[in-house]
Amino acid sequence: MAGNTILTPSVIAREALMILVNNLVLGGLCFRGYEQEFRGQKKGDTITITVPPVFTQKEFTTTTTVQDITEGSVSFVLEKHFDITIAVTTKEWTLSLDDFSKRVIEPVMIAHAQGLDAYIASKYIQIPNFVGAATDPPDTIADLVAVNKKFGDLKIPRSGRSAVLDTQAEADMLAIEAVHSAAIRGDEGALLDAQLGRYLNINWYMDQNIPSHTAGTFAAGSPTVNGDVDAGATTMAITGGAASETIKAGDVFTVANADGQYVFTADATATTGAIAAATFYPAAPTGGFADTSAITITASHAANLAFHKNAIALATLPLEAPRGAAASEVLNWNGLSVRVVYDYSTSTKKDTISFDFLAGAKVVQPGAA
Repeated sequence: MAGNTILTPSVIAREALMILVNNLVLGGLCFRGYEQEFRGQKKGDTITITVPPVFTQKEFTTTTTVQDITEGSVSFVLEKHFDITIAVTTKEWTLSLDDFSKRVIEPVMIAHAQGLDAYIASKYIQIPNFVGAATDPPDTIADLVAVNKKFGDLKIPRSGRSAVLDTQAEADMLAIEAVHSAAIRGDEGALLDAQLGRYLNINWYMDQNIPSHTAGTFAAGSPTVNGDVDAGATTMAITGGAASETIKAGDVFTVANADGQYVFTADATATTGAIAAATFYPAAPTGGFADTSAITITASHAANLAFHKNAIALATLPLEAPRGAAASEVLNWNGLSVRVVYDYSTSTKKDTISFDFLAGAKVVQPGAA
């Protein structure tokens, strides 16, 4: 049967969505509840997400302490318009759906899935919390326990915890006898595709799209705080390096004699060994940072992620069917969207099919990751 009698945009879009869903790792672990808030369907559309207020329990003695309801907010943007457009030959149009899916649709949507996962993973630069050493992937039970403890320290609910590892961390984790034995026994730790199983209250996964973070050159030096930093501040001056030392967005660090872990939120380069205004998150704690306090910046590392589902939000939205296209279909299923458009290029004299969608990702609760 000729392929063009069955290969309609609707058929291809349904097949494409199924393959996209089946090949996502990080994309399947994010919070998806904000998509209905978007009113438009174009790159750059933005919504404002309200962050719940934080209260402190007080013990009542003689009078109450009134606490204001102070809600925070973050902007969530449809940053990306992802597209893959391919040329289709007469031979390919004559394939059956199964063959066309294997030769054309599957490679396209696997590339889309990998690209979407890589985009979500790139948001690690918004997360200040970390555990472990930069050059030591989790290869002992103690390493996994430390991740679980960090979840507890951050007061993250047990339900909905996930960890997504790069290939090296996966290999090291699977060498742990207790984890390997759980997989062999078929317990909750059974290996199913990317899922490594549930262990120590965490669902573990592997994703080859986890990035490596290259730290700024200050990480190998001896940077210090230059001038007192007040509580609540999100910028500070740094000194102690060579003329052109750098920090990178995503560099995580601690400050001597100050509680908490922090992340630099923008790249900066030193002038004569000093950076006048390095931005960071979260804000400096009670007591701030004292002048000349040592700053310890974590070295380059794989940006493996451990997070509660509500920490990272993902939105994918379909685009409208174009008026000038030969044929098209727009589908949304299970929170994921894709537009399939048939067209003909007069410049190349070829039939084309494009697969595209809008996407935005945001770490909306950095304290839950």
